[in-house]
Amino acid sequence: MKSIYTIPKVVKYDDLSKPWFVYFRYNKVLFRYKYGINYIDNYKKREIEANLLRDALYQKLRENWNPQIPDVIQQQSNLTFIEALDFAIEKKTPNIGKKTLSGYSGTINFIKTAVKKIDMVQLPIVETKRAHIKLIMEKTKEDRNWTNNAYNKHLNHLKAILSELIQWDIIETNPAHKINNLEVMESDANTPASAQEIEVIKKELETKYAEFNTFLITIFHTGIRPEEILKITLGMVDLENSEIVLPPEITKTKRKRIVPINQHLMVHYKNMNFEHLPKEYYLFGSFREPGKGNIGKYKDFISGPTHINRDTATKRWEKIVKKGLGIEMNMYALKHHGANMKILAGLELDSLRELYGHTSKLMTEKYAKVVKEVHRKNILENSPAF
Repeated sequence: MKSIYTIPKVVKYDDLSKPWFVYFRYNKVLFRYKYGINYIDNYKKREIEANLLRDALYQKLRENWNPQIPDVIQQQSNLTFIEALDFAIEKKTPNIGKKTLSGYSGTINFIKTAVKKIDMVQLPIVETKRAHIKLIMEKTKEDRNWTNNAYNKHLNHLKAILSELIQWDIIETNPAHKINNLEVMESDANTPASAQEIEVIKKELETKYAEFNTFLITIFHTGIRPEEILKITLGMVDLENSEIVLPPEITKTKRKRIVPINQHLMVHYKNMNFEHLPKEYYLFGSFREPGKGNIGKYKDFISGPTHINRDTATKRWEKIVKKGLGIEMNMYALKHHGANMKILAGLELDSLRELYGHTSKLMTEKYAKVVKEVHRKNILENSPAF
């Protein structure tokens, strides 16, 4: 079958802060190319380079070039560090969520600014070393007045972005690899409320917000991330075998997970009476029309065809708990609370790690804050006499 393409065209603006690009369609798929033209601050010079890029792409198309097959050798030899970041985020975009994409894009914008200030715009990606990354990150931290925690967050974003270049054979090793995170104070942002406050929250939810309460109980019992829970369809819920099967495409780790439904959660799920509903319905969805906001006669967080956003759940929690009850506890702390209660009930740390899908015990211990206390109690009660 002969490939069909449109003639490349330049998109340009009088405002040079807006990115220019050359675009065309190849077999109905849209392609955009920049190749560094936006680093030219002079309008006429940028226009000349953009037109040259347009003509070069057109010539390649006429020579039977297929843009759907990466031109790895050319990219590897020509990409600057900044261009490589743009390439990486472009390739990552189809496989990451909107929130993650927003975070990655913010990191790239901050880093680009720092790279220009330290005059490293022309640094080739294939010559980028760990020392360059450290210098760029230190400059960005200084300019943005980052805390150590913010520095670590953006460094980890950069590591993930650069790792995409390895997948495309642009670089052989990640230059940000093995750069240590800065020390940070342990955060209490997701620390559960007191036992008395938890009881107040439970009573309020059980009596007034039954549907939303079942969603929250799912976080507590399973440790599944709220955004993942909201993507669960009824076809993933197996009541007969007491398990939820999370496919790779909805998990943060991109790995399939099988999460058990314990006897306490099973009661709530059976009360939802969703066994005879279509399998494509969301476990916690609604019948509202997408894009029309929080209106309509139907309830939310019930099994239905419309997906609910993570922000909707967060705002609902803040309205009921933080503003309504005056209790400063994050919704995500329910996962920590569930971990604590399971450990206190005698669940082994390895079992909790399996439930939460963690790859290391250290990650699990961050959620189970009572682990140290359990170890301390065990030492006090089981230490032998001299």
